[in-house]
Amino acid sequence: MIYEVVMPQLGLTMEEGTVVSWQKQMGGWVEKGEILFTLETDKAAMEVEAADSGYLNLTLVEIGRTVSVGTVIAILGDQPGEVPSELQATALPLTSSAVARETTPRASRSLALQVSDASDHDARPESLQTEQIAVSPRARHLADKLGIDISSVKPKRGHRIVEKDILRFEESRKGTLGTAQAKQVEGSVDRAFVTRNIVARRMTESFQKAPHFYLGVAVNATELVNFREHLRKDLDQHNGQRFTYTDLFLRALSIALKEHPDVNAYWDTEGVRLRDSIDVGFAVGTPDGLVVPVIRKADQLNLFDLARQRNALTEKAKSGKLHLQDLEGGSATLSNLGSYGVDWFQAILNPPQSIILATGQIAKRATVVNDSICVCPTVVLSLSVDHRVLDGVAAAHFLSRVKKLIEDPRALLL
Repeated sequence: MIYEVVMPQLGLTMEEGTVVSWQKQMGGWVEKGEILFTLETDKAAMEVEAADSGYLNLTLVEIGRTVSVGTVIAILGDQPGEVPSELQATALPLTSSAVARETTPRASRSLALQVSDASDHDARPESLQTEQIAVSPRARHLADKLGIDISSVKPKRGHRIVEKDILRFEESRKGTLGTAQAKQVEGSVDRAFVTRNIVARRMTESFQKAPHFYLGVAVNATELVNFREHLRKDLDQHNGQRFTYTDLFLRALSIALKEHPDVNAYWDTEGVRLRDSIDVGFAVGTPDGLVVPVIRKADQLNLFDLARQRNALTEKAKSGKLHLQDLEGGSATLSNLGSYGVDWFQAILNPPQSIILATGQIAKRATVVNDSICVCPTVVLSLSVDHRVLDGVAAAHFLSRVKKLIEDPRALLL
């Protein structure tokens, strides 16, 4: 029996995806539920499990190619080499160069056809394998720098040696990692590399397309510190849940968005569009890079429920278990670098959102209170704004409301 592997729709807004790696060898057995491939969307890199068991007999999409949701990207079969008859005649063995051909399995798309017999691949003469393997310029430069003979390196996937292959070879040559550790590092390098590329593209596009402007304000955080300390002790005694300043900032952001619906908007090709729900995102650093999970309908959550959802999403992010639905949309994003000792910074908008609130560390600083200079906890808020959606006055009103909520945090409980 033959099973089609299609580009899945992992989120409501996902329309296409890019195959960045196959986690199984061509011709090898794939068990249902095992990770089959990694795909990249405009928001994240995701590992995809096999929906059926079978031999990976045919891949229809070369690594790096973007295809629409629903496009057939691979064929599994109960028997080795079992593929649809219409594809058998045009399939190319791995011992030949892959040739891009026109095919329409479920979407009109130029796809590369590859089929393999694992035994044939392993039995190829070493000279033939080396001759057919290409080397990326960055990989060759790094190999020269490290004094590595490029002919000694084999690509992890396909017929092209890339920079990561050189790094893996260098680690193996030094003997600094065991086999299990090497595989773990290898996977981390792949995921981090893909995540960094996604972030780079999104931030570049955002900064080029959205005219940013910035507002900043210093906030007296004395009441906020006392408020958080009181709540933290109560929560620790009852359920052990970690309660952070990020939760308070997210609650203030949610309330301000509800009170200023004109800020809960975004720009598209037809102009400004108002959102029908308040969903707030928050930046989380993970071993694979930065991600922004989103808390849905945050304005309808009390402070404690919001903190529980923030904590759950943070754990999912750090363990690499976020789904694309956890990352989609969002009215605004909070980026809090206070725990890293940063006083203030200006963030780049997270498209298609029109604002992002950046918060620094809460620290004791000299400030004026009732016409007297005193030392008290303060925090600097920086608001990045899409000028197509908001002007300076509207953004200033919004930031002023966030400031007031932080200085008098009792409203965060209402």
